Amino acid sequence: MKFLLVDDHALLRHGLRLLLDRLSGGHVFLEAGNCAEAFAAASVHGDIDLILLDLALPDLNGLDGLVRLREICPTTPVVLMSANENSHIILDGLRRGAQGFIPKSSSLDVMARALQVVLAGGVYVPTAGVEGRAEPSPENRTLTARQREVLALLVKDMSNKEIARALDMRVNTVRVHVAAILKILDVENRNDAARVALGMGVADGG
Repeated sequence: MKFLLVDDHALLRHGLRLLLDRLSGGHVFLEAGNCAEAFAAASVHGDIDLILLDLALPDLNGLDGLVRLREICPTTPVVLMSANENSHIILDGLRRGAQGFIPKSSSLDVMARALQVVLAGGVYVPTAGVEGRAEPSPENRTLTARQREVLALLVKDMSNKEIARALDMRVNTVRVHVAAILKILDVENRNDAARVALGMGVADGG
């Protein structure tokens, strides 16, 4: 497999190589210290299997870099890495096309499992909620079919009015559904609900 490692710290790139070597199969590693180098590598190598992208790069914001990489290699999964675990950043990255987000505080085992999920075609999000609060267990996430439809549109950052138009519902009815969703998922706001939904696969129709 061919990996593109994008981080401005050579030591971290070396650590990522050691981690990825734990995955089965032979591997080829491309390295970039900034977005410009990453774009150049992605343009030349059309067979990259996975891109690991740091969000704090010296030449361009990692999220903007993500958008450009998705344009260059639209079918290659991109996993974001950052020491910043703010849920707004995680959601923004996932909405821009990232297949996962791995906090730099994660253990090697967690990182390895996250990469296996993405390489298998899944989407990985941290299992801990913001401020370290555990996410609700799957048995506590029972949503009605209608609530899952509302949640899928909420993940797309649609307003209550937009959701109402899309699902041919009254705005007040959408508000009721959103309130119920927050309660069922045990989260405090729409962004946290969207993050949990991505982990559940709701955005992909799961």
